[in-house]
Amino acid sequence: MKSYKTLLLTAAFGLMLTACGSSSSSASDEDSSASANSSASAESAASYAFAFMTDKSMMFGTGNLSDDQSEIIKDFTEASTSGTIAYFDGSLYSLSVVDEAMNSVLARYELEEDGSVPAEPAASVKFEGTGAMVMKIVADENKIYVNQTFGTGLVAVDAKTLKTIATIDLTEYMEETAQMVGPGSSVVRDGKLFVSLGQYVDAQNGITGAQGSVAIIDIATDKVEKVISETMTAAVGGLDDMNNSSAFVDEDGNIYFYSAAAMGWMEGYEEGWVRIKAGETEFDTSWVFRMTEAEYEGEKSTNNFLMTGGTYVGNGKFVGFFGNFADPSNFYNYEWSFVVVDVYEKTVEKIPGLSPTIPWFAPSIHIDSDGTVLLGHADESNNSIYRYDVENDKLTKEMDVKTGTAYYVMPLAD
Repeated sequence: MKSYKTLLLTAAFGLMLTACGSSSSSASDEDSSASANSSASAESAASYAFAFMTDKSMMFGTGNLSDDQSEIIKDFTEASTSGTIAYFDGSLYSLSVVDEAMNSVLARYELEEDGSVPAEPAASVKFEGTGAMVMKIVADENKIYVNQTFGTGLVAVDAKTLKTIATIDLTEYMEETAQMVGPGSSVVRDGKLFVSLGQYVDAQNGITGAQGSVAIIDIATDKVEKVISETMTAAVGGLDDMNNSSAFVDEDGNIYFYSAAAMGWMEGYEEGWVRIKAGETEFDTSWVFRMTEAEYEGEKSTNNFLMTGGTYVGNGKFVGFFGNFADPSNFYNYEWSFVVVDVYEKTVEKIPGLSPTIPWFAPSIHIDSDGTVLLGHADESNNSIYRYDVENDKLTKEMDVKTGTAYYVMPLAD
């Protein structure tokens, strides 16, 4: 059986781009009616950022959902498969692990007037040997936190120049049984960054601890205020090289973190959502939502878990991937389903109209500017981008994907 680390890193490191060149190149319902957001012609300014995963690399760029995907990808920028893209304030950011030494490059591409990505980044910075592949943008502070996944903590950089503002060492918060502490999923609330800590009890095999741990960092000073823990679930958050989403803040200011409990592969580990109530900085020990105990398709889903990646859509609802690895030796079986998780009602409902897919497309689950959700989907016969209106339970196909698979799709809007 492959280890949990192998599971998490197959998508991130397994297809490392060996021919990506220099750091600069890598830093880089079937309802046929189109939505208002995709009605623009191919010649109009780009409205979305995309990344498509191919056999050996990730191709990212911009365009519209009405475009011919096989054509626009020809002008995309190539990066490592172990990467993340994000949009902020007129720029597209790429954070990629660029070599087997786990060196990473963060690059900022200042988009052209028509929304296209220029050939060269306006700024870039290299992180040595730390496997940095997660970033959290704090818009109000014009700051980006970069997770040193296999390093010692976080690096805060200026969102425009990418110059280092602060380095936050988290090693002193490593638990006694841990060999390494790696920052993961994070949210911002009340001027503080709440970031999950992967307390690795077996760093070689990527096994995090049997309890949840979160560091609370003051954004103004980049100082750790405290680290909190809970024992209702195993380690919360994850290596979100996807879209930093095993955590969210609801409209009332409550923070939710999810623990996949090593996908059920570790005896005694507990799965579930935990909460930090609005205005508080400790876990709410009176509340936990175990999705494995919720009714799913008429019965308890005792062996299904939420894959890293997804998006919060409001009113307690989170869209993500739910499933399991029935064959632990094959991470590419079509056995994961798109679901709507309601943490208020403690329910899990499958999105109708979509066949099971593989879980590595979790980054493609993004909320659009109008509150609908964009989904990248693929099975043995269909490879497409869909829009799902959660409120009206309506699914619309938006784009046929002919080259690679949809890995990121997000609006170019702050």
